[in-house]
Amino acid sequence: MKEKFLKISFFYYIYKLLKIFRNKKPSTHYGEFGEDIFIERILRNIDRGVYVDVGCYHPFKGSLTNKLYKKNWSGLNLDLSKTSIDLFKIVRPGDVNLNLAVTNYDGETFYYQNSRINQQNSLMKTNESQKKTKIKCFSLNTILEEYKIEKFQFLNIDVEGNELNVIKGIDLIKYRPILISIENNELLPLDYFESEIYKTLIENNYVFINKIGVTNFFIIKKLANKFLNLIEI
Repeated sequence: MKEKFLKISFFYYIYKLLKIFRNKKPSTHYGEFGEDIFIERILRNIDRGVYVDVGCYHPFKGSLTNKLYKKNWSGLNLDLSKTSIDLFKIVRPGDVNLNLAVTNYDGETFYYQNSRINQQNSLMKTNESQKKTKIKCFSLNTILEEYKIEKFQFLNIDVEGNELNVIKGIDLIKYRPILISIENNELLPLDYFESEIYKTLIENNYVFINKIGVTNFFIIKKLANKFLNLIEI
């Protein structure tokens, strides 16, 4: 029926105008490299999902979960910085917002602070001017069990060098998030493919699907053959 209408010049003209102006508005993003546009497209068929954002930093700037939050998702926001978490408590009061370190054990550790809220605050010391601060630490398994999160769809990890320990602290067979985004500062993908992080995710039946800026993306293997459908415009 559609094709019959499009053979009529008037309807074809209207069709062309719609195609032009429906796609005129630019895509907006909060992620530093627009990663959240890619994330939203893959997860667009999930209306009220759950995210876990490790190293959440800021509720807007650089956020890979804000677009999901605006679509009625909710979840856990975790960060070393008390100020970061205080911001999330104001903007996302319905989420669980926790000031702690995420690693592969429960206890206490130290983190190195550049300023109250800073993307480079880390468990890894990088310069002599950083303030050394004691902080409680937990594995993701412990946190998920404590807050009774039995299922979530998106896991973001951005912890300035401690990504492997975060991965070691979660049972990916039990929790099975659909999509994992994880910071990667390796310039060449081939170097990353030799890393323990990559090998661990592959062993847990995840498939590497993309790199945007300094973020790598993995999807559960059973959805890998549907990847092109998921990102379809």
